[in-house]
Amino acid sequence: MRIVIVGFQSAGLTAAATARLYNREAKITVIERRSYATYHPCGLPFVIGGEVPELRDLVETAPRLQGIDVRLGVEAKAINVKEKTVEVLDLKTLQVEKIPYDKLILATGSVALRPPIPGINLGNVFSLRTIEDGEKILSALPNSRKAVVVGAGPIGVETASALKERGLDVVLIEMMPNVLPGMLDPDMAGIVAERLVKSGVRVICSKAVKELRGVERVSSVVLEGEEIPTDLVVMAIGVKPDVELAVRAGLALGPTKTIAVDDHLRTSNPDIFAIGDCAEARCLITKRPVRSQLATTAIRMGRVAGINAAGGDEIFDGVLNAVVTIAGGLEVASVGLTATVAGEAGIEAVSARVRCLNKPHYFPGAEPVMIKLVAERKGQRLLGGQFLGTGAAERANRLALAIRKEMTAKEFSKVDYCYAPPVSDSIDPMVVAAEALLRRR
Repeated sequence: MRIVIVGFQSAGLTAAATARLYNREAKITVIERRSYATYHPCGLPFVIGGEVPELRDLVETAPRLQGIDVRLGVEAKAINVKEKTVEVLDLKTLQVEKIPYDKLILATGSVALRPPIPGINLGNVFSLRTIEDGEKILSALPNSRKAVVVGAGPIGVETASALKERGLDVVLIEMMPNVLPGMLDPDMAGIVAERLVKSGVRVICSKAVKELRGVERVSSVVLEGEEIPTDLVVMAIGVKPDVELAVRAGLALGPTKTIAVDDHLRTSNPDIFAIGDCAEARCLITKRPVRSQLATTAIRMGRVAGINAAGGDEIFDGVLNAVVTIAGGLEVASVGLTATVAGEAGIEAVSARVRCLNKPHYFPGAEPVMIKLVAERKGQRLLGGQFLGTGAAERANRLALAIRKEMTAKEFSKVDYCYAPPVSDSIDPMVVAAEALLRRR
């Protein structure tokens, strides 16, 4: 069996390794246009902020996968679905080759969005998606005192905090009404915004960038009613799926404009799979198609597609989009549906928000944590949660399991937990939140 994988990031790497474990006889070829192997884009803001010393720390050496031919610096240009070949171009030698496949896995990922606004091509206007992006921003920092970050999703929030750590005056702009839209409800997002402001970042919501001004290099950002001077701009408004190769091959896209796949991650062509940022996922709760452009989703998809391409029968059941970020030193996590998204999906939901300490009040280091749980009004099946403070990611992970098991707030309030003053309070904050939810009917 000949398996060809296009893309060698989290999804493609996992698919290759899993296919090899499942089928020791398969011939596996991986195509990657980058000249280096897998890297960690989620670490880029932390290099910008100085917590991770060097950009090269984010780049992994090409893993030694026995029996897998990894071709770096080679770009897939076309798929011939009748011949079952992938046409590739060696970017160094410019040689063209056709690679035959029995099963093909597309893990082409995504690219940073660049909105078509005046001035977008001025100097010192950056995205933050690749190692090369990080190099450009780091080179601009010594001559910069002011920065504007456009987009207050996780990467934008982390980048704003990072630039502040570097000593710059930072403005964070979000066109939606609150920071971390889709991840947090407005009440929880307001607390995060306050934390960012307290750390020295100016936060502007509900305003879109109209224009970037400057001569050769950006010098200001124009909003409605305001012009903000700046030395550099980071556009962190999200990513778009890289589906061009799939579209040219005639593969169907779903309603989210990513590649449509079934529960085995097969595309509209049964011999081609799609995984990672370029592929459509399904929400476990609403059963609706969603984008899930997360490394964790890419890895889970890679395992399923790797097994199936190698002859197995594995199902990808869907996602809850568990996300964690850091905002001004505050750990912020969410999983499942917010109350806002539940309402938009036509689900009648209730929610409860509590503020607790992560340890007994008398113990040194006790810190407040904020928890918001969301459940169906009828039956109180858990739908989602949002968490602020130390341990936010661990709580989101625990709730993800409860949602997958379709637990109710009452069942969740009875879950066992451990207690010792140095690490936890005698009543777990998650139990406090679940009991508060039980009182909302």
